[in-house]
Amino acid sequence: MYRRLLVPLDGSRMAEAVLPAVEQLAVVCESTVILLHIIERTAHTTIHGDRHLTAPGEATAYLSEIAGRLENRGITVLAHTHDAPEGDVARSIADHAEEEHADLIVLCAHGRGGIRGLLFGSIAQQVLRRGSAPVLLVRPAHDGSAVSFAPRALLVPLDATPAAEAALEPACALAKAFGAALHLLMVVPTQATIRGERLATTTLLPFASQEALELECQEAQRYLDGLVARIRESGLQVPTFVARGDVAPALAAAATAPGVGLVVVATHSRTGLQTVWSRSATANLLAQPGTPILLLRREEVP
Repeated sequence: MYRRLLVPLDGSRMAEAVLPAVEQLAVVCESTVILLHIIERTAHTTIHGDRHLTAPGEATAYLSEIAGRLENRGITVLAHTHDAPEGDVARSIADHAEEEHADLIVLCAHGRGGIRGLLFGSIAQQVLRRGSAPVLLVRPAHDGSAVSFAPRALLVPLDATPAAEAALEPACALAKAFGAALHLLMVVPTQATIRGERLATTTLLPFASQEALELECQEAQRYLDGLVARIRESGLQVPTFVARGDVAPALAAAATAPGVGLVVVATHSRTGLQTVWSRSATANLLAQPGTPILLLRREEVP
């Protein structure tokens, strides 16, 4: 399903943290890997502790060395150095993805603004907003080293909307490819964690609110069971979870559960992750090391 992977690299060891995931995806999906280095206008001399590649010749040599490693695994590799200095890296990545017919962009989650800054308003979110290809965010370990990529389970957070369900089809395909289970999650608040407009009602009518939340849990489970009935026809294992409490810690706990190696979520391309994926929830999740996140463009479905 992901037959052409675009992998932007800046020459740093931290950016190379994506390579284990790239290798596994390329082998499992029989993908062609397209390595890309973009010469940045007014680039810093170092990036993440390594020398920033600003000369086309050294960038081409660097990509050739990375390509050799992948080719030793039997992977087809193309390499391209964009040697015209660019001021808008995100736009250039999105343009190259379109030109190369890439169906997945693999990026390392790093940046001067931290992981939260990367997702909200920096490279990854801008690439997703400006292009059409999904983006796989791979996080390095705390020491900057690469982490292995062998998901035994994929997590799909849902909010009972058709727009969020856009994550199900690609998640099912990847779960089949890796022989992994598919975990479906919904989060229902407790009275102590209700926020926004519902808070006043909870304060004034605590007993009625408690009953409403219990009904909400039952409805959430019925909704997930209905999805499972369709998905299990494909032979996948599909455990479901209705978590209670605040969305942010519930998502973080589910994403870091043993075996969960990938989170798949549909995101609104213009304004960041929405509904169950609030800014605080996403920042909390991204603060956890290790688990990659596949961001799909979320189209609002009636």
